[in-house]
Amino acid sequence: MTRIVSTVLVCLAVGCGSRPWPDPPAIDQAQYQKDYRQWLDAQQETARAGTKEIGIWPLQEGETPFGSDASLPIALPVRTVPDRAGVLRRAGETVSVIPVPGVTLRVDERGPVKASTVVGGELAVGSVRMFVIHMGDGRQFVSAADEEHPLLKDLPMVQTYPVEMRWRVAARFDAFDKVRMIPIADIRGGSTEYPAVGRLTFRIGDREQQLTAFGFPGSDEFALMFKDATNTSTTYGFRILHAAMVKNGEWTVIDFNVAGNPPCAYSKFTTCPLPPAENRLAVAIEAGEKRFPSGRGFEQQ
Repeated sequence: MTRIVSTVLVCLAVGCGSRPWPDPPAIDQAQYQKDYRQWLDAQQETARAGTKEIGIWPLQEGETPFGSDASLPIALPVRTVPDRAGVLRRAGETVSVIPVPGVTLRVDERGPVKASTVVGGELAVGSVRMFVIHMGDGRQFVSAADEEHPLLKDLPMVQTYPVEMRWRVAARFDAFDKVRMIPIADIRGGSTEYPAVGRLTFRIGDREQQLTAFGFPGSDEFALMFKDATNTSTTYGFRILHAAMVKNGEWTVIDFNVAGNPPCAYSKFTTCPLPPAENRLAVAIEAGEKRFPSGRGFEQQ
């Protein structure tokens, strides 16, 4: 990840004895602006990816035909797709595609396939890319994006609050005795267990706040999802960000200037997880990304 969210403040014996709540460490402003621009570009790309989405469908066991025919279980509303393009076959966790003779399907960036082929994650037909999504709880979905979606021609720019250093706050990590696997609901009506590793405690003004932090294998960052008092006005229903991972009792930095929208802020055809109830902040976080101007996202309040 970029250095903008990777600064760690370790609670040393000398500093912590006299200053129980330290300030975040100083930063190089030129480097910060460079990293912030990279983050903003990444959010714009997420908005672009969401805008291309044209549908999502649950994938059941057995065979599911797809094409542009509106009567099919997976109907792709794009003229570059044949009426009947192929069949998706699910057997447990394995998904294969069987193309209709004469239809060109590309699987996982390989050339055209002519027989039943296992789909690792993606297949394409015409201007449409389809993605197999494994939710980890037995559910599977197929989503589709149109690379020639007309809305891409005049895509709005993401909007943010002005960057203010007061929204960079020191946060103490208090680890749980052991990792807690907690169910996290998603916008598709199900839930998946996430590894909650502890809580980050910080201050906004003179008020102490807490967020449950998630730690995924192989990552060196805490994952955070939160709601706040701006969600009903200027921001989407929740936002996400990361903080450098530290040990129990040590300090890290939460930078709300890079609190970003999740994919479901740009498209209703997603599988976004939702923040746990305890991650609802009572204060207004007037920092980070605002609602996307197109308003095509999932209705999350």
